[in-house]
Amino acid sequence: MPGTLYGVGVGPGDKRLLTLLAIETLTMADKIVVPDSGGEKTAYKIVQEYITHKEKIYCHLPMTRDEASLASAHTAAANTIISELKSGANVAFITLGDPTIYSTYMYIHRLVLAQGYNCEIINGIPSFCAVAGKLNISLCDKADPLHIIPASYANTEQMLKLSGTKVLMKSGKDLAGVVNLLAESGQIDQAQMVECCFMENEKIYTDLRAVDSSSYFSVIVIKEK
Repeated sequence: MPGTLYGVGVGPGDKRLLTLLAIETLTMADKIVVPDSGGEKTAYKIVQEYITHKEKIYCHLPMTRDEASLASAHTAAANTIISELKSGANVAFITLGDPTIYSTYMYIHRLVLAQGYNCEIINGIPSFCAVAGKLNISLCDKADPLHIIPASYANTEQMLKLSGTKVLMKSGKDLAGVVNLLAESGQIDQAQMVECCFMENEKIYTDLRAVDSSSYFSVIVIKEK
């Protein structure tokens, strides 16, 4: 009987934010898929104490927007996982935050699911919820809408015109441009940012004018006052 693929969200960066279901799934799984982009394996560091004696499968998943390279990497990872599922192994793929929010895992999930294998999503605490907690704010009240915006893409300026709370993710190297857009749109005083939330090098910015650089793990919250 084929095994099941589990996409396990491990939260924003602190092992204490792992859900009981995530720990249970990692403990039960026969093998653990660790995404490898060539840098620090942050998701692995969060869960390593729970998977010490598990077989790890490292899948190369590059940090690029080249569609051909991404498709090739996703297909290779899916094929590797399928070969394990065929043998009856239950496989857990670890991913930061929640698997359903801007996660590479979902591309692989869809490929494996399309081949007729069982896949389950184990939700994790999303980074923007952890960020709101660090900032001591709510994300939305009463009838407020909440918008999750991939800030390093071309339509960011248009989406900043939306009413309600805006969460800007994936700013990365384009942070300076995003800050300029916030200044131009008159929203910079409403914006706050947490970099590397719940990680050792966490930084909280209540004034984005003081930010000159940031890591990939940076989330901006714009809440109307």
